[in-house]
Amino acid sequence: MGSGKTRANPKRPWVRHPSHIHPLRVFESQEGDEIICSGCELELIGQAFKCTKTECNYFLHKSCFNLPGETHHKSHPDHPLTLVHSPPYDQSTFTCDACGEYGSAFTYHCSECQYVIHVGCAFVPETVEREDHEHPLTLLYNTPCKGREDGVTFICDVCEEDMPENLWVYYCKECDYGTHVHSCSTYEDNEPKNGEAEGETSSAATMINSVMNAEKEMAMMQLELDAIDAGNSYVGSWEPGRRYYW
Repeated sequence: MGSGKTRANPKRPWVRHPSHIHPLRVFESQEGDEIICSGCELELIGQAFKCTKTECNYFLHKSCFNLPGETHHKSHPDHPLTLVHSPPYDQSTFTCDACGEYGSAFTYHCSECQYVIHVGCAFVPETVEREDHEHPLTLLYNTPCKGREDGVTFICDVCEEDMPENLWVYYCKECDYGTHVHSCSTYEDNEPKNGEAEGETSSAATMINSVMNAEKEMAMMQLELDAIDAGNSYVGSWEPGRRYYW
């Protein structure tokens, strides 16, 4: 587990990164390759780095290669967050305090507070627009229900799932309209906008949906393993959602 970053030297055919034991070389991923970045766990498209060992499937986005080793984030103003290249606490996965989903690769972490977020979550935009809502949505670092004593739960207006009060949301106060940060957050537009090179994504939702799908698959696998360990005694539960009104 390490932190920090190493920038590429264009005069060398390979580079080093503290997250991986082997040298990396420049790599250009094409749409349809179905490669996942080993740093952010998002789909790899465009400029990237690949392990020089043919038997090693380690890839990094150029942006993940150059992630800052430390960031001061508005969601955690008391302490800086440090980049680590594997889940903290000697675990194989972590649960992101921003979106509530699993991760198993790079993360920003505060060891003092045991606060951990995906590197992708650390850089989501502060405002987004949806085709199905007339106003921009603003990023909140907890639901509007946080601190209420009446037990009312905030519910995503897209998927209608209950949301824990500490999760981040995109929210329109005027309409009391809110969504999850990731898969429900923005309308996905895969067409390149003016000024964007072919292979670049024109919507944050494209990358976000990729990691959400990967994380959900991992979560399902973990649940299956837990069920086996428990002697197939796992029983799921369901409870009707409660609407929240501002």
